[in-house]
Order: sequence, then structure tokens, then C-alpha cells
Amino acid sequence: MLIEIKSDPLFVTDRLKELDQDYYLVFNTIKHKYEVHNHSQIGCSYCLTYPNPALDERLLELVKKTRRENFNELMKEIDKANEKIEQEFIKSQKEKLEGKWKQNKFWN
Repeated sequence: MLIEIKSDPLFVTDRLKELDQDYYLVFNTIKHKYEVHNHSQIGCSYCLTYPNPALDERLLELVKKTRRENFNELMKEIDKANEKIEQEFIKSQKEKLEGKWKQNKFWN
């Protein structure tokens, strides 16, 4: 069940509306998480799930970061993180293979 949050002590809901009048905040009672939705989205209003238990400025920063106009920047950030993970994986595999090669070299 989704419960719409119309107000909060830190005015997060009001500040969310300042970003886009169609945004609204709900609490998902099944997941026990806050979600941001948008009335203007066709088909499904869901935008994101807020991972923190308390409403604060971080929710607004997450919404700003994931807005459509920031898509290219967000994709670059994701690609950069994926590249770093891939390079670390390649390095670890190389070190494993080098270690096995050295072990076999001394056995022969």
C-alpha cells in the first residue's frame, strides 16, 4: 500500500514540489521505503525509491541527480564506475594468472 506524504518537518515534500510540481512522495508500507512519483509520467508514476529511512536533503539531491536533464551526466558517471570495476577485475585476474604461472614454472 502507498501512503502519500503531504507534509514533513523538514519540508522535503514542499521542496520536492519546487523541483517539479508533478512530483509527490509516498511511503510504501510493503517495502517500508519512501518513493518519489510523478503525476505527469505516462503509464507509471514511479520515479525512484529512496534508500534512507529518514526524509532529508539527500532525497532532494537524489531526485535532482536522476532527473531527465541530467541523464547524460549520470550515464557518464555510471560508465566511469563500471570501467573502474572492470579494470579492477582484469587486474585481479591477471594477478591470479601470474601467481599460478609462477607456481607452475617452479614445479617444472
